[in-house]
Amino acid sequence: MTMPAVAETRVARPPDEPVWGSAVVDPHSKDLPALKMSYLLEHLPERGKVLEIGCGEGKILKTIARFKPKLELHGSDVRPPQSTPDTFAFHSLEAQSRLRNGTFDIVLLVDVLEHVRDPNQMLKDARRLLRPAGTLLAFIPVEGEPLSFYAAYRRLFGNDLYVTTKDHVQAFTHAGLVELVTRHFEIVDLKYAYHALGQFMDASFFAATRLGALRRFWWKENVYYNPDERQAGLLSKALNRCLEMGNWVAWLESTALTRVRAGAAGVLLCARGRA
Repeated sequence: MTMPAVAETRVARPPDEPVWGSAVVDPHSKDLPALKMSYLLEHLPERGKVLEIGCGEGKILKTIARFKPKLELHGSDVRPPQSTPDTFAFHSLEAQSRLRNGTFDIVLLVDVLEHVRDPNQMLKDARRLLRPAGTLLAFIPVEGEPLSFYAAYRRLFGNDLYVTTKDHVQAFTHAGLVELVTRHFEIVDLKYAYHALGQFMDASFFAATRLGALRRFWWKENVYYNPDERQAGLLSKALNRCLEMGNWVAWLESTALTRVRAGAAGVLLCARGRA
């Protein structure tokens, strides 16, 4: 179901607050956002009721609305999108807590679990909101393996490096993540991403965003969050071309090694609620 169009309302944001982008993702592109999006679309049914927890500005739900228009879409987050959405219903996290048990057929958790202080509670909430045969679809970074670029940079710059640069308060290991998810769900499909190159690119770039100029570029000018480059300077355009090239190579790597856990720093999963 598509929500009726409404007049756009803008929500003021502090100038330095991260905004995760709202542009529709092309699932046929050869980059890491498309890798995640194509996995979600592959596992979503044609009809049903979907909730994305941590929807941000709504780019995932907007993409789903374009490719799966018969789904009824809902999103929740700590704050509403900057623009009033016309493709999904928005719920604050407080309002989400009041939704009835078993409301949804599918719950999405994409790049969210690493941001919350109590991921077990979030998974418990997701399970509560799902119908008995409901599906969890997720992408979750795995940044806690001791032999990883993330661990190396933490040794150099401090254990809170990725807390301060990208608000990742959790650093999961593969074993720890599986144990956490299977408390509430049965995993029915698992794929891996962000192997050697993708991991190095991500870990290195966010370590470098300790520099203010790079941090501003990432949140305000990177092409995946802000595709309109008409106002971008030459340096930002050059950085974006490097970002696109790195994403293409990392996409090739992740596609080739999709069932290989070794070296992977991200997990795509499909799971069913435990009885």
